[in-house]
Formats: sequence, structure tokens, C-alpha cells
Amino acid sequence: IPGGSPTGQVFNPGDGFTVKGKPATFIFASPSGAITGWNAEADPANAIIAAFTRGADYKGLELVRTDDGDFLLATDFAHGRVHAFDENFRRIRLARWQFMDSSVPSSYHAYNVAVVNGSVWVSYALRDPATGKPVFGSGKGFVSRFNADGRLTGRISRVGLNAPWAMTAAPRGWGQYAGALLVGNFGDGTVHAYKRNRHLGSLRASNGRPVVLPGLWDLEPGTAATGGVNTLWFSAGIEGAKHGLIGMIAPTGTKPTSSAAPASTPAPAQTKSPYGGY
Repeated sequence: IPGGSPTGQVFNPGDGFTVKGKPATFIFASPSGAITGWNAEADPANAIIAAFTRGADYKGLELVRTDDGDFLLATDFAHGRVHAFDENFRRIRLARWQFMDSSVPSSYHAYNVAVVNGSVWVSYALRDPATGKPVFGSGKGFVSRFNADGRLTGRISRVGLNAPWAMTAAPRGWGQYAGALLVGNFGDGTVHAYKRNRHLGSLRASNGRPVVLPGLWDLEPGTAATGGVNTLWFSAGIEGAKHGLIGMIAPTGTKPTSSAAPASTPAPAQTKSPYGGY
């Protein structure tokens, strides 16, 4: 993949975002500022650079389906902003208020972006200006909620957060956590649940201790064909990100359905366009 190891990946279910005349099946974001697309017919062995932003350090990527077409959102950790791209991979000029939370300290930069429960969520991590890397520590993180047009509608501040990156919804069979926003911390490997911006607690093992997944990256819900609807897949960069790990989390007593890995990311839910006039 050109641009180095990808930090964000989305499945593209539509006809836009073409590379060499073919819609990219998967789209990647890289720390070099490259957005690349892969289609087996265009080039089975390589992703193709479709957009490049000099100086950007993309750490997260999301595809948003709207009334006016599909758009990409990418988090630029170097400058702390969310960038948007249209279906032609052209950078869209956002208003200063769009996907911007002025209450988050300027030392915290946009780290990841995800559409969960119909809202766009942006996580923020404290950035070390000397190294460009996230700073770990209890309470070092924010997660802001935006509606489809990029207006701020809520915020989770510090409680339970430590360089938060993964964001998804808890499966319906997860008791008091059902439907809650689950936030996975890259900093300490814990997963915390939130409802109405209120902290419900961290995921705990059957022995009552917090679930800790060192190097935690992503969280993805399972399906009937991939472990069961009450399961949650995780990926992690273990041993200092030298190795990778994929695993499954499920409530005690759950019997996962047979599957070796989660299926391709489902098509994102359609929302109202956040980009009218820009």
C-alpha cells in the first residue's frame, strides 16, 4: 500500500471513489497523508494513490453515506482536524465549525472518526509535539459527537479515556450496555461504555477484572455468520505493534458461531449530507 502502513480502512459499497476507472473496494488512509484505493481489476497487487495531503498524518478513516452522495472523513493527527473528501477523492473545504469541538484543548488532536448509532464520533488524543505520537495516561482523551452536518451535539471528557481510538456500538444482547457507545483505548487496552455522554463503566471479565487488550486498535460487531450478533471482534498491535492479534469478545455463556474472521465491513448507514454549500 503506497504511503506506508495504513491506519484507517473502509469498505466502499458504492460506485464512487474510482481508481483507474474502477470503484475502490477498499480505501485506506496512511500516516504519510495518502488516501489510497484498491480494486482487484484495477491492480490486484497494489492499492493506488487517489489523494495526498502534504504534512497530514492520517490516523483514522470513515465513509459517510449521505443524500448527496458518499464522503470520506479522515483524521489528521498532525494538525488536529478532520478532513473530508468527495466521491472523486477531492478535498472538501469545511467551515471552521464543522467537526470541530472548541472545548477540547488544542493539545488534543483528532485521532479517529466513526459513524455509530447515526452520529459521527471523533476521538481525540494528547499529541506529543516532539514525537508526533499520542501521549498515554488516565483521563487523557476526549470523544465528541457530531450530527450529520458536522455540528457538535455532545462530548465525553476524560473519564475512562486513554488515547481513545476504537468506537462502535455494544451488541443488543449486552445487558445494561446494549446499544451503548463502546470506546477502546489504545493507551491502556481497556474498553469503556457510554450512554447519553455518561460513563457506564469498563468491560469486565468473568472474574470481575477489567478486560485489557494491549495495543488495542479496532472494535467491530459480529454477525450471525461471523461469531454471532452478540460478539465483538477486536484487533490489536501486540508487543509494541511488532505483531498483530485478532480476537473475539462475548458475554459469559455465549457460544460463538463458527467463523475464522469478521466479514467485510457492512455498508455504512445513510445520513443527511453534512457538506451542503462546501
